[in-house]
Formats: sequence, C-alpha cells, structure tokens
Amino acid sequence: MGKAKLWIARLIFIIMLSCTITPEMAMIIDAPVVTSAEAAYNRATVKKVQEKLNQKGYSCGTADGIAGSKTKNAIKKYQKDHNLTVTGTINSALLKSLNIKPVSNSSSSSDTKIQNKETTVYITDTGSKYHRSGCRYLRKSKYSISLSNAKAQGYTPCSVCKP
Repeated sequence: MGKAKLWIARLIFIIMLSCTITPEMAMIIDAPVVTSAEAAYNRATVKKVQEKLNQKGYSCGTADGIAGSKTKNAIKKYQKDHNLTVTGTINSALLKSLNIKPVSNSSSSSDTKIQNKETTVYITDTGSKYHRSGCRYLRKSKYSISLSNAKAQGYTPCSVCKP
C-alpha cells in the first residue's frame, strides 16, 4: 500500500510540474518577433493609414485615428496582398508601402494638444490590462501603446501598478 501512495504522489508531482512548465515553453516557442504591438504612432498617422486603406478598397471603417479591430483586419489583408510581414499593426514597412510619412507631434493639427499629452502604456501578449513601464506583469512581454488606443481596444488598467 505504501508503494502505491508513493507512485500516486510521484504521478501527481509530474502532472503538476508539466502543467507549470508547458505554458511557458509554448510562449517561448510561439513568441512573435515583434518589438511593439503598435509603434506608438499618433492619431493623425493612424487616420492617414485608415484613409489610404479605405481608398485602396481595404475597408477599415471610419477614419477616426483609432486602430480598432476593423483597421487591424484591413492592415492584415493589405500586408498579405502586398507580401509584407503580416502583423496587423502599423509599422514602417506598411507606411512605406502606402507612401505615408508619419505625422510628427509638432504639426499644427487640432489633435496636437491631445497628442502631446498622450501617455504611453504597455500591454502583454496574453493580458487584457494596460500597465506602467515598471509593472511586474511585464516581465515576459511588453508592447507599447498609447493610453487612448489601449482604452479604445478594450484594455483596462492594472490594479497593481495603477497607470
């Protein structure tokens, strides 16, 4: 009877150990080679991308400067059709392909005051919260995004770092 209990204890230990290691290993294996979810492009640049995509027949909805799910899907389709790396995010290759120059924050648009005060927060691969730079939940992945985009995409503030 003692050997059976020891066997069961070892089996439970192995199962518990495999459950804690497997998700981390999957993250390492499937980790994308992307430096940021959105390279912190301002609303004016995002709006230009949306307008250009709509003109080219890739419907991303109203050009409002917020990269929502329709915009991401349109970007993915465009990237796939033009042999670009499919990320679903605005990056320099996409801007170059669309012949768009990023709008700097120093331009004199009506959004300039809002853009200069825009806060950068960070999201993770798997979470639904946004964080400050030093938050402990950003150890495994950390992607910069503007606070307004994070809120627009449904992310909520972290209760630990309270961004």
